[in-house]
Amino acid sequence: MRALVTGASGFIGSHIAERLVAAGDEVRAFVRPASDVSYLRGLGVELAFGDITDPGSLPPAMDGIEAVYHAAAAVLDWGPWRLFRSLTIEGTANVLEAAARANVSRFLHVSTDGVYAHSRLGKPMTEETPLETRFAWWDYYRRSKLAAERLAWQYHAQRRLAVTAVRPGVVLGERDRVTVPGLAAYMRGKGAVCWGNGRNRLPCVYAGDVAAACLLAAASPQAAGQPYNVVSDEVVTQRDLLEAIAEASGLAAPRRSVPLPLVYGIALAMEVACVATGRRWVPPLRRMPVTMLAGEYLEDASKARRELGWRPEVTMRDAVRRCAESQPSARHEVAG
Repeated sequence: MRALVTGASGFIGSHIAERLVAAGDEVRAFVRPASDVSYLRGLGVELAFGDITDPGSLPPAMDGIEAVYHAAAAVLDWGPWRLFRSLTIEGTANVLEAAARANVSRFLHVSTDGVYAHSRLGKPMTEETPLETRFAWWDYYRRSKLAAERLAWQYHAQRRLAVTAVRPGVVLGERDRVTVPGLAAYMRGKGAVCWGNGRNRLPCVYAGDVAAACLLAAASPQAAGQPYNVVSDEVVTQRDLLEAIAEASGLAAPRRSVPLPLVYGIALAMEVACVATGRRWVPPLRRMPVTMLAGEYLEDASKARRELGWRPEVTMRDAVRRCAESQPSARHEVAG
């Protein structure tokens, strides 16, 4: 199969490219001219330079492609709405249209478990769980990802593309530039604490296992039109994750905890202050990371196991160790 991967220089996209190469597929990586493509060059994939926000750069990249793996998006939890709208929503619309015009056979959309309503936290979440309808102020990442996924379903409903969406949870592994590096940096600072009691469960999953699910879904005719949760069934708490990151990074894990409502209130106050002063700085504490780390996520990936034959193979601790050993940059970025 000839596959195009958008966001191939980013976290999940690079793992998809890696798995496709290992499977013997012909891989073309769609990347921005300024992206770091050293890893992709090492894989031996074909590079197509362009930008998902530039519709004219997409048709040449789609030439001869049978399957598109769309992983490009604004991967950050704070920023102006215009950035999320341009990259995640309008960029996805551009990729969908180019793929449809090129008569691509399958379109695999990398979504997120963030599309589910946060009012369902603490309850088992399946693919039938209601999606979010009431986003918090400035929760632009989740809002834009849901809008992008809905665009993909429109193309499927119109029979212009055969679309499948995967919804991963907390993704860990090599080339992670956000979660593990960010939490390690937090624990290097003074006064690191658990948010809430730390016993809340988290839907962790190894990036390579997410990529494996993407390949299985794109190859399955029955998966067309279906969303799939992609999370490990390993029980991981907030304290488990912080301890694993501390161990892999040579740090001390937080022992103290702060009540979650207080943490959430401080994060909201910081966000309000940032917006009120013209967004000239990034709030050091933000509500989305607080919810992601301290929320009680009970996600069910049995549909992916049953219909795709998917099985996660890497534990949370091993995924964290692989990330730490790969020494990624800790900065937030937009996947290529």
